[in-house]
Amino acid sequence: MACRVGITMDPDERKQYWRSRYRSFRNWRIVGHYNSKREAQQEEARLAEIWGCDAPPDGIGPEQASWYVYVFAHDGY
Repeated sequence: MACRVGITMDPDERKQYWRSRYRSFRNWRIVGHYNSKREAQQEEARLAEIWGCDAPPDGIGPEQASWYVYVFAHDGY
């Protein structure tokens, strides 16, 4: 089982995006909420390392905004 960690300003939209990309999409969770992109990216990298998840560059948007860190499991595309 593989996992992916990412950041987004719109968790509902992002969840739908990933659900459409992975047939085996499951266990979606919001694991943090931050007021800056930098803080969210730091947590994203930390969790990806701890959990062994993919975390490609993500999160297009302003630095000062409401950012969420999410994680989900999958079995590939």
